[in-house]
Amino acid sequence: MGLTYFLVLMVSAIMVTSLLMWIGEKVLSLTFRQKVSPIIKNAGSLVFAIAILSALFCALEKTSGMYMILLSGAIIGYNRYWFGHFSVE
Repeated sequence: MGLTYFLVLMVSAIMVTSLLMWIGEKVLSLTFRQKVSPIIKNAGSLVFAIAILSALFCALEKTSGMYMILLSGAIIGYNRYWFGHFSVE
């Protein structure tokens, strides 16, 4: 696997995971009407995205795509925690 192929896969995995995390965050805010802490929103939306993507990749029988999604989810989760931890609301 070349470097460009890896980078294209990572960028697409990050975009898909970010989109599904955004949808998961909207689902969480619709489900729980009261104020939810940001750490629960981040963790819940990450679990939502990984659950949907893992079901998709298990149905397609592609394990290499799942590794990319898990890696991108870890990157996104860490960045959201890091920037959310130091931001002032």
